[in-house]
Amino acid sequence: MTTDTAEDAVAREARRQGHRVRMTLIGVGNAVLQAVMVLLFATTGAAPLPVAVAFAATILVTTTTFALLVRTGWNRRLRDPALVVPQMTSSFVVQLVYLVLAPRLWTLFLVAVLVTFTFAMVSFSPRQFSVAKWWVAGGLATALLLVRGRFGHPGTGDVDLLLLWAYFVLSVHQLTLIGSRFGSLRAQLSAKNAELSAALARVHALATIDELTGVPNRRSFMTALTEERARAERGTRPFAVAILDVDAFKLVNDTHGHGVGDAVLAELCRVAERTVRTQDHFARFGGEEFALLLAAPTAGPDAERAVERLREAVESHDWADVAPGLRVTVSAGVTCWRAGESAEALLARADRALYEAKATGRNRTVGVGTQAATADVAGTP
Repeated sequence: MTTDTAEDAVAREARRQGHRVRMTLIGVGNAVLQAVMVLLFATTGAAPLPVAVAFAATILVTTTTFALLVRTGWNRRLRDPALVVPQMTSSFVVQLVYLVLAPRLWTLFLVAVLVTFTFAMVSFSPRQFSVAKWWVAGGLATALLLVRGRFGHPGTGDVDLLLLWAYFVLSVHQLTLIGSRFGSLRAQLSAKNAELSAALARVHALATIDELTGVPNRRSFMTALTEERARAERGTRPFAVAILDVDAFKLVNDTHGHGVGDAVLAELCRVAERTVRTQDHFARFGGEEFALLLAAPTAGPDAERAVERLREAVESHDWADVAPGLRVTVSAGVTCWRAGESAEALLARADRALYEAKATGRNRTVGVGTQAATADVAGTP
């Protein structure tokens, strides 16, 4: 798995800062919209003009200040570079204060509170949401108590209705902008998850697949062997293990070169994949040595016959495509699992069988303890 470089970290932070800038600019857009609408309502008498002017100045100054802090990068010095908490707090306080000062426009201020709360969804933690919920509830209750008996509505004239319609439509537009940012973040997250899944798949392949031959490696084989042994312990069903070694492989490398040697190992694995059963597990054990797990139920004679088929397939294979005149054979040692036996003891016995096959002329299959192992398993209660 690759580690992030300094350039990656810089690029990631730049993307985050770009998102912060865009969100604060959306906040400025919301402030401009609400300021204009409150001023227009003031012209119809729905709110005192001095209050409307003061509101417009307050909300524009606060949101613009936050936008400048983010735009200039000053926010990066803070623990919360997104400035979410101070922005939300400022907006809530401004909306509730002017709800008290202009109660006929209470619906506009409450809608603004909801839009502000939607902004918080981008960055707030569950705990922050819980705190903000009760903070807003308390602040709103206080504001409503202060203006009880003075509530009203902008009016029923055509201009008031048009302004009210426009405000709500534009508020929906602002919510749509926030939603699009959510959609963009979700798309980025999905892409990152896909990259992570691909990286994990590559890591898994590197950990379990031999790079040269494409077959499972020793780690994968040992995992399969451990699992097969556990199943055998529960069900007392026999299985077998074989270790195979390419005969005179050093001579192949010395005569034809290491490139041909690598090709021999890869081609041998193709031969094995066509020969062994799908439920069996063929793996590169190391160097020119391979291991074969013959899944249960595989008794001694069946195990020897299966390994012998593989040995014969390697011997009869046409190796001319790898190197003219090349002949490749393998020696194999096979043994069956005995009840209660460890994986290490099983492999050691298979290795002894391989040593015997090498010592008695190579290009042969030798079974050690296969008949006795079959009897042991069959006689287990």
